[in-house]
Amino acid sequence: MGPSRSGGTFSGPACITSRREISAAGQGAMNDDLDAIQRVLAGDIESFRRLVERYQRPLVTLVRNLTPHDTDYEGVAQDVFLAAFRRLAWFDPKRSAFSTWLFTIARNRCRNELARRRPVVGAELPDVVDPRSPERAASEAELFRQLDAALHALPFEQRCAFVLTQLQGLSYEEVGRIEGVGVGTVKSRIARAREKLRSLLRHAAEPHS
Repeated sequence: MGPSRSGGTFSGPACITSRREISAAGQGAMNDDLDAIQRVLAGDIESFRRLVERYQRPLVTLVRNLTPHDTDYEGVAQDVFLAAFRRLAWFDPKRSAFSTWLFTIARNRCRNELARRRPVVGAELPDVVDPRSPERAASEAELFRQLDAALHALPFEQRCAFVLTQLQGLSYEEVGRIEGVGVGTVKSRIARAREKLRSLLRHAAEPHS
């Protein structure tokens, strides 16, 4: 499978998993997750497909936001699902939701991907027919490009906290469990990320000779 290029993190709204998407199923989704996990552990391997179908999109979105643009996003997501499958017997529902546990594996996998190679700066714009005016499309494309570059300029811990809360819709407590830090540290990282993003975007908007 070749690299999946979507034009970068902020190539459009489809790249952002909304808070409503994350929380829509609520307790029902958690119960369904536990049912699927119990079935898998009892030997019904096909039940793991339910978990993959539920979390495929938010997981790929997270990978896309935390790794360089030439990353094989879907390949990394598949690696995360495989790791989760292999470790499923060690998942403890008393400590966290399955989604939190899965995103923890994904976060660590993305960090390893960044450590393995230098990030690639810049993003390719998607080659699609845009129904908007050329001027508006170009303006929005440039804005997404600037947002994408600013996000990827953040330190990994700040970017991860920002993405998980602001784009993925997780709570501070959930992100704290994923990051292995307290809620206060999560809030601090998000505040620093916002400040740095504002600074980077202001700089990008300034005219340069």
